[in-house]
Amino acid sequence: MIHRKGRKNHTVYLPDEAGLLGRIANGDTAAFAMVFAHYRKQLYTTIYHLTGSRELAEDVLQEVFMKVWLHRERLPVIAHFGGWIYRVTEHAGFKVIRELRRTVSDPQSQAETDKKDPLDLYIEKELDTLLDEAVARLPDKQQQTYKLIKQEGLKRNEVADQLLVSPETVKWNLDQAMRSIRRFCLAKLSH
Repeated sequence: MIHRKGRKNHTVYLPDEAGLLGRIANGDTAAFAMVFAHYRKQLYTTIYHLTGSRELAEDVLQEVFMKVWLHRERLPVIAHFGGWIYRVTEHAGFKVIRELRRTVSDPQSQAETDKKDPLDLYIEKELDTLLDEAVARLPDKQQQTYKLIKQEGLKRNEVADQLLVSPETVKWNLDQAMRSIRRFCLAKLSH
């Protein structure tokens, strides 16, 4: 069950996430549905901002959760599932952008992108590096906010307490960080 704490910040908590992940690892589809419902909107928004397409956002979201289900036995060992699923989603969004660029420049190459080969693994690593570079260029508070929320999976209130700022400031810093990261990555990818 999903609980909302506090009316002001609308932070959504997923009780016993580790327990749910364990249940998913054992094939529990009801637990999977709860986790999907919890993360769906946030991940959809992330993908939509990356791709600019509602249809692509839905496709990527479906692909991400299909991979989660297919590799569910690994879920119990993930320490910060929220940060992990966000990072997986970003990678999938960047992959779609990369494939769109290839398709536009060479429609024949689309068939090649469907195969997983060492080059794809290399490109994924390069995208990680690009994302790390974009994050490193952020102002300190935005960088700290991004890392705590997106990589460590902390909630807005937890970050606010840690950085000694209001939850609204955390939200603003994260929004600005995401815009800067998106601009930086899209500029680098378009070269």
